[in-house]
Amino acid sequence: MTLRNFPRILLATSLLAASSFAAGKIACVGNSITYGYDILTWPDTVSYPYHLQTFLRAEGGNAAEDTVGNFGVSGLTIRKDDNASYWNGYQFTPALNFAADTLFIGLGTNDAKLYTSWTTAEESAEYDAEIQADYESMIDTFQVQSKPRIFMITPPYVNNSSWGILDTTVVNHVIPALMNAALEKGVGVIDLHAHFNYIENPSWYLADTVHPSVEGAKELAKIVYGYLIQDTLKISQNKTILKAPAGFDFQWYKDGEKLEGKTEQSLEISELGIYTASVKIEEGTLSRMVTQPFTVSDLENATGESTVVPSAPKKSVVGFQIAGSTLTLTLSQPGKYSLQILDVQGRLLETRSLWGNGGENSISLKHLPAGRYIAHVHGQAFSFNKSF
Repeated sequence: MTLRNFPRILLATSLLAASSFAAGKIACVGNSITYGYDILTWPDTVSYPYHLQTFLRAEGGNAAEDTVGNFGVSGLTIRKDDNASYWNGYQFTPALNFAADTLFIGLGTNDAKLYTSWTTAEESAEYDAEIQADYESMIDTFQVQSKPRIFMITPPYVNNSSWGILDTTVVNHVIPALMNAALEKGVGVIDLHAHFNYIENPSWYLADTVHPSVEGAKELAKIVYGYLIQDTLKISQNKTILKAPAGFDFQWYKDGEKLEGKTEQSLEISELGIYTASVKIEEGTLSRMVTQPFTVSDLENATGESTVVPSAPKKSVVGFQIAGSTLTLTLSQPGKYSLQILDVQGRLLETRSLWGNGGENSISLKHLPAGRYIAHVHGQAFSFNKSF
């Protein structure tokens, strides 16, 4: 199987085997490539988010409830200080309020315009750092809103000198900045550039050699879908040794923080906590998947493969906030829920009962010292800082 055929072959097999898969609410954040520039119809039947929705709903079962939102806006960049910044665009707030379970960030193509033939090496390095920082900031912003599973999508092959968009700039500057941000924050990567190429598939592009054609938008959706439905990777533990699934490169994280220099498949640990690993899943691309979070609660006798609390739809908890020593959660579905509060070492501190029906649940944490904590509610997890 060649690398280029990977996503399409995966799509064909998954249509038969993944009927129980459900991605929940999916937000596609991006530029004109996401929006469907020069091909969009009303109602939309051609953009890649539309086709992604179609593929998911074709599965039946839970997947029939999956909803894909197209939050693409033409011409926008990832950089906050740009006149055409996505941060200031009309779809940024709706994308946040969508409260996605899965998020695709497909920005960066227009940032290539920043680099010109007279840009100095020092300026280029400064731009690289700014782009990386703004990628990281966007990841953080969406994680605060709804804790989605996040995939960064590398820009596809693009080349239009009259627009100031050169593929060499994308490859040498934008994609490295994106990859650095993804590795720093521990999120997944879909290397679209490796799979979506004008030279090999000119019919996938409009004449501008930047935007997908009607055919190309569907192919792009197939590629994204192929990664989306892959099973989440799991960590295994043998006492003080954690092991990630097989891959070509690794990066470990503890309690959401990158562990510098921990880039082997196995990790020796000495502390309790919640661990994840970013795994490069293909030899010939930059694509990476992130394992399920694994809580280490025992360093002496624990063995076996990681398991996680079965996930409920994230819409059951639609919001939370911490103000001083009060934690407030808003539940959108009726029923009784269990709230567990743990310290950053994964030790259970207390359990509370919550009642959901669109109401707020305010919980006093005055008895806990200032610090960082982790809360689990009905299969969801989020961290928060108690300031006093």
